[in-house]
Amino acid sequence: MVDAIVSNLLKQLVSITAQQAKEEIKLIVGVDEEVQELKHKLRIIQAMLDNEEERQLKQHVEKHWLAQLKDAYYEKDDMLDSWNTTRIKLEIEKEEGKSADSIAAPAMKQKKVCSFLPSPSCCFRRANNLALRHDIGHKIKKLNETLDKIVKDKVLFGFDLTRQPKVVPVDQPKTTSFVDASNIIGRDNNKANLLSSLLDKGSQEERKPRVISLVGMGGLGKTTLAQLAYNDPKVKAHFEQRMWVCVSDPFDQCRVAKAICQELCPNGPYNNITELETLLCKIHDLIRGKKFLLVLDDVWTEDSTKWEPFKLVFENGAQDSRVLVTTRKLGVAKMMASAPINLEVLSEEDCWLIFSKIAFSNEDQRKDLEDLGRQLAIKCKGLPLAVKTLGSLMHNKTSREQWKNILDSSLWELEDVERGVFAPSFLSYYDLPSPMKRCFSYCATFPKDYKFYKYELVLLWMAQGYIDSKENMEMKAKEYFEVEAMRSFFQDFGKDENDGRIVSCKMHDIVHDFAQSMTKNECFIIDGDEESRNRLKKCTPFTFKNFRRIKIS
Repeated sequence: MVDAIVSNLLKQLVSITAQQAKEEIKLIVGVDEEVQELKHKLRIIQAMLDNEEERQLKQHVEKHWLAQLKDAYYEKDDMLDSWNTTRIKLEIEKEEGKSADSIAAPAMKQKKVCSFLPSPSCCFRRANNLALRHDIGHKIKKLNETLDKIVKDKVLFGFDLTRQPKVVPVDQPKTTSFVDASNIIGRDNNKANLLSSLLDKGSQEERKPRVISLVGMGGLGKTTLAQLAYNDPKVKAHFEQRMWVCVSDPFDQCRVAKAICQELCPNGPYNNITELETLLCKIHDLIRGKKFLLVLDDVWTEDSTKWEPFKLVFENGAQDSRVLVTTRKLGVAKMMASAPINLEVLSEEDCWLIFSKIAFSNEDQRKDLEDLGRQLAIKCKGLPLAVKTLGSLMHNKTSREQWKNILDSSLWELEDVERGVFAPSFLSYYDLPSPMKRCFSYCATFPKDYKFYKYELVLLWMAQGYIDSKENMEMKAKEYFEVEAMRSFFQDFGKDENDGRIVSCKMHDIVHDFAQSMTKNECFIIDGDEESRNRLKKCTPFTFKNFRRIKIS
């Protein structure tokens, strides 16, 4: 009886062992097909993540689910990197082994000794290859199980990723020509230069109208400078017609044409006109022979076909007419064949004057907190929008402890600042294609005020797999850099003395803070201060599990 039980158990054990062995062999033999399938899944997941980034999801549950999907994508990507790296290493070892065998071959022929056993190095390589396949096979199996669970969660919670999102995170603000000039500090030189360009008498050969562009990153004060010029008494007296149109994105030709018509003739019946041709004819007649100033605020499109019909119509105005454009994209200024005026940041003193005017309720408070206030103003790095936002945030904070806490914080960690200061950056960021978004976010891993060398950065983007091109990858990466440079993500350009091409640049601190905010769940940042060291001591291996990059500065 006992023998029968033992015999039966042995048969079951043999059966189980054989089944396990069969599964292990399947894992090893089928790894190449599994890797190809893994690459296919990676492309699908990346496409899904790109789509969801375009939709700008705000639903917390769906964002959490997508974060899990992104983690799975990164794990698969890491696994493929390991696979490819190890395979390349084995191929190198194989080639080195062949070279060694070819050197030893003549001696073997002389001895005329034939061995049917493979060399130890060959056995070692094969063992390594089997071990690699076995390890990768198990990892792929585990990852597929994780992915299956993520897919089941999608069905379980009823996520519909095809519907349009109900909430768009950043509204594009509509601007007007109205401004309180008494509240504007700084920009005196910029205003003087702009007025000179608007009011000077052009030559008869100059193509009309002259187009002037104010170019700079979001929040730098382009619109404010345009408002100051638009409302200047000399400008009002100089031009027969003044028009202000907030263009924004997308460039809706009919909407822009209607807005121009309404500025020229407020009582005109333009709402029911839907044809661009009809609207342009109206503009053509209304500006004929008149000296006009048209401000096109917040232009994004670089599509010359959108601009061309307007340019031709505006030629019907008088000789010294002007079109003033504000944009954060140098490509827009070039497309419009305009004279660009690149706005610089405000001085530290101007920042302090703006900040103190907003933050302090009385002179006693100002005297007590001036030392901290000046440091906060410096932290804004000359960006007017950041100064105003931070000044408003500090207005109701009266204790030095509160001010010190804000001073020691990163701007992107402050909710009010994130909503105010980063709003323009969000618009620029979401205007980028997905591969360029990844390239931009990668820059957050470098310290503030870091000097990027174009060629070095291009190679790093390529190494990270961010370049969406199989051929001419380096050329594509350079195009990415040029686009981001022209869209005001970089500044302080160093150029080649011979051909004037960009060779180096820096990133504004506020833009860097924004990049950090976009990577806060993927990049773990440790600064060299006491607070960061204490934070690091509390970390466990699990802390770093979902981070793609760790930056220590």
